[in-house]
Amino acid sequence: MLAALVFSFGVIVAKVMTTQLLGRMNRQINQVAQIKSEALGRLKAAQGQKSIISKNKSLMDKKKGKIEKKISRLKKEMGEMKGEESARRKRSDARRVS
Repeated sequence: MLAALVFSFGVIVAKVMTTQLLGRMNRQINQVAQIKSEALGRLKAAQGQKSIISKNKSLMDKKKGKIEKKISRLKKEMGEMKGEESARRKRSDARRVS
């Protein structure tokens, strides 16, 4: 009878210990799930920022190309104007000399 009492007390202790272990494991699982959720949220935010940055970069590259074309065109026009100005000066100088 004493052995049965000790055995049933041992079973109760084992059940309590198992319940505590399961509770601790559940808390750890919930904690890891929360950390995972936070990390996924940060990842999603970072991906959103990256896509915005890449869109902005492509937009800036297009603008840069347009501005470069405009600058080259304006430089060409400036060269033509300088050529015309020097031709006018030569004609003006030729008239003064004559």
